Amino acid sequence: MIYIKLKHLIAAAAAAAVLIAAGISRSTVQTMAPGNTAVKVPIIMYHSVLKHPGGDRYTVPLTGLESDLKYISENGYNTIVFRDLIDYVYEGTELPENPVILTFDDGFYNNYVYVYPLLKEYDARAVISIVGAYTDMYTENQDTNANYAYLTWDTAAELARSGVIEIQNHTYNMHSVSGSRQGCQRKSGESEEEYRIALTDDLGAMQKKCEEKLGAAPEVFTYPFGLVSSESIDIVKDMGFKASLSCTEGVNDISRDPEGLYLLKRCIRTPDKSLEEILRTIDN
Repeated sequence: MIYIKLKHLIAAAAAAAVLIAAGISRSTVQTMAPGNTAVKVPIIMYHSVLKHPGGDRYTVPLTGLESDLKYISENGYNTIVFRDLIDYVYEGTELPENPVILTFDDGFYNNYVYVYPLLKEYDARAVISIVGAYTDMYTENQDTNANYAYLTWDTAAELARSGVIEIQNHTYNMHSVSGSRQGCQRKSGESEEEYRIALTDDLGAMQKKCEEKLGAAPEVFTYPFGLVSSESIDIVKDMGFKASLSCTEGVNDISRDPEGLYLLKRCIRTPDKSLEEILRTIDN
């Protein structure tokens, strides 16, 4: 069995994210008020969380995550998930003051070991976007090493039932930049129809798997490495996804327009930039 190693994937994701990053918006985070129809929503992007990260720039130490959650708790921020954002846009329901979304990409097993208990302790919620092929692999081999393993379907189902974690689609098996296809982008020489079939088949397989194993199909698609093809935008919409996540840095100004839920911006949380620093930058 060939295990997918943590550092290789984090480094690739980090490199792609840095290339497309556009700088954090300095817009003020708005508080919802009666009659207001838009709200600033920062979305924070994490990956792996470990007690001893070992110098990996995109793996946050456990103490750092706890500091983030403590800051949220003590400074009037409220964690929401994408179901809340979708309901705000489509149903007109209100959002809490100072909403923030915490996202964890790839579905590392350490999200279950370390992140989940801390979220419960601080009465917070978060979103984990999982890769189906990784979840299948680690369901089969039952390797639960927090340093590199990925969630199994049983642990993903536990998280989905908890009310603390929302599970979203990060492709079934398009999380790679080492082959002819970069993430889920259209390949060179691939016709538009061939691309539509390939992307629809992959995302559809993941939707079906989640419905079978978790009881519901995800409503949000998270682009691997933030790599987007122009054709993918309509494909994702046509498949029924209500929102999609990019790796472009910035803060989202969400109105009642459903189009504003696609290619949502995120702010990357690295070990050398705390959530407090990110939110203070946004707030100034």
